[in-house]
Amino acid sequence: MEVGGILAPGPGQSTLFNQWNLGQRLMVEVVQKTSEGEGTIRINGQDLSALLESTTKVGDKFWVKVGNLSEGSLLLIREPLMEKQGDIHVVPQQFEQLTERGLPINQEIITLLKTFPTANTEILTALLNNLRGTPLDGLLINLRKSIPKWEGLSGETGAEELVDCLRKLGLNYEQRIQQMMKLDPQAKETEKNSLKVTFKFALLEALKNQEGLDHLDSKGTLINLLEKLTGQQLWFKTGALDNAYLLLHLPLLNQEQLVPVQIAIESARKGGRMDEEHCRVGVQMETQQLGQVGIDASFYDDSLTIRVLTRDHQFMHQLLEEVLPETRTQFAKLGFTLTKIETGDLDQAIEFQNFLQGSRRSGVDIQR
Repeated sequence: MEVGGILAPGPGQSTLFNQWNLGQRLMVEVVQKTSEGEGTIRINGQDLSALLESTTKVGDKFWVKVGNLSEGSLLLIREPLMEKQGDIHVVPQQFEQLTERGLPINQEIITLLKTFPTANTEILTALLNNLRGTPLDGLLINLRKSIPKWEGLSGETGAEELVDCLRKLGLNYEQRIQQMMKLDPQAKETEKNSLKVTFKFALLEALKNQEGLDHLDSKGTLINLLEKLTGQQLWFKTGALDNAYLLLHLPLLNQEQLVPVQIAIESARKGGRMDEEHCRVGVQMETQQLGQVGIDASFYDDSLTIRVLTRDHQFMHQLLEEVLPETRTQFAKLGFTLTKIETGDLDQAIEFQNFLQGSRRSGVDIQR
């Protein structure tokens, strides 16, 4: 539930800026919001035009602090919910990350949390190439069975295939082991056999048996793969203070070639789940024709806005004009109205890149 930024204000807003001091606490109330993410917030009885995050809803109230006062602009930094905050505001960011995920303070875990979001997404392909022609070639076969094909994701079962991929990789491996202990003997044996076909089991088994690890590079490759998978688990179904946050580095198969895809999702919490009707989704992947492409999408109720980011956004703008009618039709079948679609420069989209690396928006920029 974030306020993304405040639009060009009138003379009255400039007067308000002069009254605010660095560090001052202010209560923000969201009083209006359109399907395109624009709206109005109220501070001290004054209404200000604003750009609102997809998870922000009409009626939301939250505290902010005035920060980064500069000529022509101002930053309001949102405070986390007090009942969930604890002592987070007085400890390092690493501790906040661990607290968010219910993890122990462990240097290895801190390292995995910090390195996974910024790791080269092609590292998986490079590591697996090191296994070709070795006794560990079976790991490649296991992994390819887990990865969905790009052409199969456009159908109605695309989402199910992605979820099945995460299960086959073993991202819920330890959780399933814990739940297995509560099952009756027959069900426990069935679940145990099911766990044995996951990529994580094959990886742990290879490390345990030391088969094919005579060459130091092979052992190092497996350890790096395990660290990559463990880092992914730490960022799966995690949190960001009052919001839910999920970060994925997901491989896809396109014409038998591994294609790394980055996905970030932030939403309001809906019980123990993410609120798919009020969320922001970021996707970035390498394409054969357009190079790196980023998709920044915001869902609010049944409305959807999309920003397509490339290094040749002029060509992308022309391409979108051709496919827009069909795109609207496909989203309508899913129950969403595409209210806005625009293009942008991927290299200039710094906030989008930060979002893909696990950084959530923490405030609101106000310009005079």
